[in-house]
Amino acid sequence: AVIPNGVNLNEYPSTYPTKSIKHKKILFLSRLHKKKGIENLIEAWKQIDIKIRESWVIEIVGNGEEEYISSLKKSINYENLNEQIVIRDPVFGIEKINLFREANLFVLPTFSENFGVVIAEALASYTPVITTKGAPWEDLERTNCGWWIDIGLSPLKVALEEAIQISDEKLINMGKNGRLLIEEKYSIESVAKKMILLY
Repeated sequence: AVIPNGVNLNEYPSTYPTKSIKHKKILFLSRLHKKKGIENLIEAWKQIDIKIRESWVIEIVGNGEEEYISSLKKSINYENLNEQIVIRDPVFGIEKINLFREANLFVLPTFSENFGVVIAEALASYTPVITTKGAPWEDLERTNCGWWIDIGLSPLKVALEEAIQISDEKLINMGKNGRLLIEEKYSIESVAKKMILLY
């Protein structure tokens, strides 16, 4: 039997959050490591027409080896993306949940993930997700709450371009679909029911 990790929805408010429409935010929140595909995210963003992405920013939040984080910052500086991509220290508790809820889009362009609890946390926060087939999240496409893409730069660029150009209404609906998915399949309660049925 394969039973997913559960999300404690009591920690994630059930009301739809306030998300900025003028200055929209893409959030990456995870460990800062090469296998997470952060370089692909920076490169894909650079390749997207500035007119398309001008009202968006990317926040990269997490911890990792100082040398690696320094290399990411150098890459952002070199590509003149400082005003659109920022790297922040990790956050926890309510501050982390608020980040998920404020974001208009969550991106995890990972090469390999056994589950990706941050994806479930983003969806619980009404935030649509882009992730790769390195993570077991085909539910994103099945329930229309995100993009489940092939690993690599080109598929990520295509998904980002589509995501940042769709209507606010569609993004909001995708966010609501994501919350519903977590309630029905990935909440602590639904996971507990599956455990009981299995035993």
